[in-house]
Amino acid sequence: MSLESLPSSIPRGTKVFKDDCMYSFDTAENNPNGLDVCLSCFQAFSRGHVNYTQQHRHTRGHTYYLNIIKSLKPKEEEDSIVEDTEDSNTGGPTKIQKLEVKDIRDEDIYDFKYSVYNVDDDSSIDLEQAPANVQSLISEIIKSNSSSKEDEIKTWEQEIFPCEHTLLLAKPEPRDVDLSHCGQCDLKENLWICLHCGSIGCGRQQFGSTLKGNGHGLAHFEQNPDHCVAIKLGSLDLDNYDCYCYKCNDEVKVPGLVDILLSYGIDLSTLVKTERNLIELNLDQNLNWDFKLDGANGEKLESVFGPDLTGFQNLGNSCYLNSTIQALFSLDHYKEFFANQDFPDTSKPYEDLLTQLIKIYDGLSSGRYSVPSHRKDSSFQMGLRPSTFKTLIGENHAEFKTQRQQDAFEFLLYFLEQTSKKLDSSLNKPFNFLLENKIKCLECNNVKLDTEIVDNMSVPVNDVVLSVDEETKTKTYKEVTFGESFSDYCSPELLEGYKCPNCRSEDIVKSIGFKSFPDTLIVNTKRIKLENWVPVKIDVPITIPYELDLTNFQGSGLEDGEILLPEETEDKEGKFVPNQSALDTLLGMGFSEPGSTRALFNTGNSNAEDAMNWLFLHLEDPDLNDPFVAPSVVDQPGGRTSNPPQEAIDNLSMMGFSSTLAKKALILNSNDPNAAVEWLFNNPEDDGIIESETTATSESPASTKDKITELENKPKNPKYTLKAVVCHKGSSPHTGHYVAFVKKIIEGEEKWVLFNDEKVVDSAGDLSDAVTNGYVYIFENEVK
Repeated sequence: MSLESLPSSIPRGTKVFKDDCMYSFDTAENNPNGLDVCLSCFQAFSRGHVNYTQQHRHTRGHTYYLNIIKSLKPKEEEDSIVEDTEDSNTGGPTKIQKLEVKDIRDEDIYDFKYSVYNVDDDSSIDLEQAPANVQSLISEIIKSNSSSKEDEIKTWEQEIFPCEHTLLLAKPEPRDVDLSHCGQCDLKENLWICLHCGSIGCGRQQFGSTLKGNGHGLAHFEQNPDHCVAIKLGSLDLDNYDCYCYKCNDEVKVPGLVDILLSYGIDLSTLVKTERNLIELNLDQNLNWDFKLDGANGEKLESVFGPDLTGFQNLGNSCYLNSTIQALFSLDHYKEFFANQDFPDTSKPYEDLLTQLIKIYDGLSSGRYSVPSHRKDSSFQMGLRPSTFKTLIGENHAEFKTQRQQDAFEFLLYFLEQTSKKLDSSLNKPFNFLLENKIKCLECNNVKLDTEIVDNMSVPVNDVVLSVDEETKTKTYKEVTFGESFSDYCSPELLEGYKCPNCRSEDIVKSIGFKSFPDTLIVNTKRIKLENWVPVKIDVPITIPYELDLTNFQGSGLEDGEILLPEETEDKEGKFVPNQSALDTLLGMGFSEPGSTRALFNTGNSNAEDAMNWLFLHLEDPDLNDPFVAPSVVDQPGGRTSNPPQEAIDNLSMMGFSSTLAKKALILNSNDPNAAVEWLFNNPEDDGIIESETTATSESPASTKDKITELENKPKNPKYTLKAVVCHKGSSPHTGHYVAFVKKIIEGEEKWVLFNDEKVVDSAGDLSDAVTNGYVYIFENEVK
């Protein structure tokens, strides 16, 4: 191929990759040879520890590349680039800008050098010497957004929809409202107006923020449950506003808002936004919120560099992903797995999960990128940008594909699910173990024993309040131990809504015990509780479990005097079995077992979050907590006869929903049109696809039995040492900030390293932040 045969423009719809190499984290800045963007497929490659450009030529036959080398401008010139925040036109209060990806051009910060590189003879020519078609093509590449930039912009565009409560809002009678301060206190900022009656109340205190609030707006809703929609006064702008529905626990849009506000003397066309909105507060908190980076005597904790000591950049709200991946890739079996993998031969490495994970393994373990940053006056490193991986792993998930903060434990479970489906099953095999579920009748001593294969567990956290600060309402809790949490998890508990098949007694207890022990144990502490039906995180101090002995929590099996119930004769394919992990999470939040099971059944039995949202919508159902008996499989969501009537689908489609989404809503809500409408408003980003129950990962009973037998025959060692802790600071797992403490060997000495995005420091053995913020713990078996 000659230069003249190249196209003069980028084909429509083609992604341009120019941030980093497809197979490494080499960039135009950190690689002396720069980055080579292929002029045929527009993917980027590097000539570093491996010549990936040459490899691409060998496999794809592409000869010519745009070589990009960039270097920082002199510091004086860089420092002169400042952002003007004054509103010089109005002379009034500074207008807070809408949340956006800031358009600071690379050209303002870097000097760029471009050339056309020929990989066949390892030669380069200046752009001016290239044919006109190549100059035109390169001009488009330089001006275009990179693929990761496009993904970031797209995911920041948060879609907010009306809810059933805003759709029913009526225009109130005109009245005078004092907008100057909260109706219950003297606060003059963070004020919310109830759109039902015009009551002014202050917002809730934003955890980790200086924004004050006494929660009087929420208190108004609690006293008047029908007054659930409120709007933040300081957020009001003709183009933007912060409106919240307490019943839906989400941001919402309000049709006819202009007329409603006029009833309270508020002219939206004259207002400018003067306070940061909820997303901006969360983002600022996430990017700027440091876990302790100084030692006991006030000294700065020392940055550490080298192999296995590489951080990740925060892509906005990606700390949940950063901390989870750091913890997983600290495990020996994860490192060994990817060290022995070769990159697959694929024309689209950005769409291949194995490729992206090998790239992450190399980036974290090699140490090539774990060097002090030269970009700013900082002792920290630049960190890797896992943009392509984040886009790929989250592309089919309604939440993980966004830039919103997420729950690190939910992401961990999703990551394990995806890698187990798409990669060799040996990767996550060390997490697998057996739990024994024992149901015992206290009248006749008949017992039922079930064995379950799991890869994680969620243990309860006993929240005994010692005191409450009168001013801040902050609670102080009694410290608990892991032993207490495991004891609560495994101890027998009364099982409601169940009768003994033998004697019909309802005096039934259920207990859980370990039947085998994994090489690597993942434990989530249930720090999420319901307060006023709002999920909040409790900061109960948990003693750091450096060592964990599970000897006392082994399953008892069939004991003397107990009688094993015969196997059930019913068709087990017709029996609904709730997702145990999700069920445990819901029970830990205070929901009943029948209600939780009913919620999981109606939301596809996939995860606790969807089930929790369903429960919030059905709290007033009279039969919510009645014993749940699922219909046979043919009547279940996704079953063979679960297709809803076409008329019901058409009615929902007339409201603006796609027929695919309308059909799913009806199936998941037992063809109840009212419940389906509620579901649709609460799941606006759903793609309408119901995954088949017979997926590639479905296993035959024989396969499951073989796995159980294999795990039963493993050596049973119940003793563990702590390897990593993912910590969370904030009032909810979907806000705040995540970090990871990981045990490493540095220069032959065991140290606890704090991974706070790109900040990687020796914690000096101080894990005090993990006491009240520990969320996900990873333990290694003493005998693996």
